[in-house]
Amino acid sequence: MKTHHIPWVGLLVAALLAFYGCSELKTDLPAPVAPGVQAHDPGWMDTSAANFHGKSVKTQGDVQPCLECHGSNYQGGYSGVSCVACHQATGGSVHGRGWTDPTSSNFHGAAIRTANWDMRPCQTCHGTMYEGGKVNSSCRTCHTGTGGPEGCATCHGSTNPAPPRDLSTNTSRSARGVGAHQVHYAGTGIPVPAAVPIFCLECHTTPGPVYAPGHIDLTAGAEVLFNGPAANTRTNESWTIDFDPSLPLYIPTPSYDQGTLRCSNTYCHGNFKNGNLTFAPRWNDTTAASGVCGTCHGDVAQPPNTIARVIPKWEGHGGTHPPVVTGNTCATCHGDVVDANYRIINAARHINGRLSMRDLSGNFVERDF
Repeated sequence: MKTHHIPWVGLLVAALLAFYGCSELKTDLPAPVAPGVQAHDPGWMDTSAANFHGKSVKTQGDVQPCLECHGSNYQGGYSGVSCVACHQATGGSVHGRGWTDPTSSNFHGAAIRTANWDMRPCQTCHGTMYEGGKVNSSCRTCHTGTGGPEGCATCHGSTNPAPPRDLSTNTSRSARGVGAHQVHYAGTGIPVPAAVPIFCLECHTTPGPVYAPGHIDLTAGAEVLFNGPAANTRTNESWTIDFDPSLPLYIPTPSYDQGTLRCSNTYCHGNFKNGNLTFAPRWNDTTAASGVCGTCHGDVAQPPNTIARVIPKWEGHGGTHPPVVTGNTCATCHGDVVDANYRIINAARHINGRLSMRDLSGNFVERDF
């Protein structure tokens, strides 16, 4: 039996499919003001309107519904209306121009700072690990370090967790938030480089997750505390080989003055046997004097010449270190730590709570002092 093609049947099926398809797609959308004209209410494209689509997306925290009509690439989809046409004009981003430009007032870093460093809203679109999420745009393309956007160096630091940069984007060492961070963490920026790593937890409470209690709070500045060698290195103890009963037991009692930005009574800055007990360096001091060996090892009351400012206190100056004989340098006895030009050559043996020197056999040894 011959089958006859009936055109209206195909048209009817197509119409029904279109009807149900469109009805399903537009279930969650506002009713059109005029059928066949638009699916969204007036003001959808007006940035000043209460129902501007940008505000709607921000409130919902989800652009997934947009994909149903405008296509997975926002090029038009079923609606035939491309989102890209406008968003390319605003920088190609739902955030607008300048979102990734550090010099822009619309830079995302500034926006996050204003939000008290809360990046959790970003996860709604970019995924819990910021790897792309619903918008298929990964924050980790730029934030490549451990932790991605939540890594320490994202907010403070650059190549390592310590500033510069600080939370206010300062990079100068004279800034309070920058100061001597790199001097301590990486041993850089002083006349005599001494790359002794002093880790964050030795001066601060170091949190685990970025939103751990006490990390991001409303208290200005970082809390300063003292752990490790700064507070726990006692010298001239009775059981040590160099014990001298004429001298006291030196027990550091470190403190930090938030007003003057000075550290006082720390082992690492002179509170040790034959050290400069009164030295209180200012955190953001940029002068060369703060890096002179004698500020910690010497006595500023001694004659102002190079040797006197380098060697520890000797007899007659409140100490027991023997005076340096003409022609000798620190390297004569401590050559495994410092060279003849007073440069540190072995950071592992500098500021480590022990005395390193040559014994009677000519070998360099470490011992408690």
